[in-house]
Amino acid sequence: MKAQRISRTAIVGVVAGVLAAGLVTAPSSQAAGTIKIGYLNATIGPFAGGAPQITIGLNIALKEIKSTVAGKKIVILEEATDATPQLALEKAKKLIEKDKVDILFGPLSGDEGVAIARLSKKYPKVTFINTTGSASEATNEQPSKNFFRFHGDAAQWSGGVGEIAYKTLGYKRVAIIADDYSFPYANAGGFATGFCKSGGVIVAAQWPALGTKDYSSQIAALPKDIDAIYAGLGGADAVQFLKQAVQFGITKPLIGGAILVDGTVLGSKADIGDAVLNTIGGGPVPDDSYSTPEYDKFKAQLTAAGTGPNIFSVLGYVSAKSMLAGLVAVKGDLSNNQAAYRKVLSTLKWNTPTGPLSMDKNRNAIVSNFIYQVISDGKGGFKTKSLKRQDKVAQGTKVFGRVNSCADVK
Repeated sequence: MKAQRISRTAIVGVVAGVLAAGLVTAPSSQAAGTIKIGYLNATIGPFAGGAPQITIGLNIALKEIKSTVAGKKIVILEEATDATPQLALEKAKKLIEKDKVDILFGPLSGDEGVAIARLSKKYPKVTFINTTGSASEATNEQPSKNFFRFHGDAAQWSGGVGEIAYKTLGYKRVAIIADDYSFPYANAGGFATGFCKSGGVIVAAQWPALGTKDYSSQIAALPKDIDAIYAGLGGADAVQFLKQAVQFGITKPLIGGAILVDGTVLGSKADIGDAVLNTIGGGPVPDDSYSTPEYDKFKAQLTAAGTGPNIFSVLGYVSAKSMLAGLVAVKGDLSNNQAAYRKVLSTLKWNTPTGPLSMDKNRNAIVSNFIYQVISDGKGGFKTKSLKRQDKVAQGTKVFGRVNSCADVK
């Protein structure tokens, strides 16, 4: 991928121009052809509702460059997964070995992401761009040189939530209910680190399987002497839990993992109102009052596509635009085992719709994080209000397992 030498300064300049204007560079002397991108998306299973939002983000980014780089047409080959590492690996190998893709874009879920990051080491000629999978170990545990994540991990998104829960809201004792896989481990770990350090206590924890439909036993087992419940659930699981929280009359306030009260959940038709109001959470999506030129433009693009900002559409777009910016910077040249392309990606910096992005040494993003609270929109629905914004949030070094007490985060 290195038909010509490009200085680091030149690369940064080209990338900045591409990201600012969405411009396509003129075709180089290389023969026109195609760039094949394999796309893994969990359109089956508990995240089937959010998966199409990633595609919307990808399509917006592709439209900005007319799906063409230096005369080469970008071809997307999509494979459906179900949020399990087994199917993600099967589909990834098919895209790489049979379809001969140049780049693999995906996957959606945490355990999938860990499996794909490990798989990437077996295919050094392919560049892997994560979409929304956010388990910490995908990038901070034996990181792969050809695996890139252009957003934070789940622990980064919880930064500051625990401190606000304890110091501002006065929650001293918290019980955890969270899905039993890598993403909620990291999300809960990030929350508990700040909460426990502030003086809070994790008094109990339950870890139902991903895809659980009935949470009655978990709700019944909640201790009585708690101030709040940390709910690390997402997608269909979040909707089911919140519905049942209403049905069973849970009155304790909720602290949300990054996807408990995401826009895809708040926009559901389910009766979740009594449970979700006043829930606090943290993540990569700003509150509803957030406004910058970049964000307002992106919201307009999402509106035109029939949706709005949520964790899947935001990360889908940022990941895709980062991937495409690198391609434009090197004029679609993926020779020399994609060395120049990866050099661009490793040092990429740009002002995303939600704030500045840069990369760390493990090819994980340093990003902005938003802490918010769910309130009524006065129209029978919900909106979020800002509690705190944090910039330049970097990934930590700890890989979390199940957090059953404060001892697990020390």
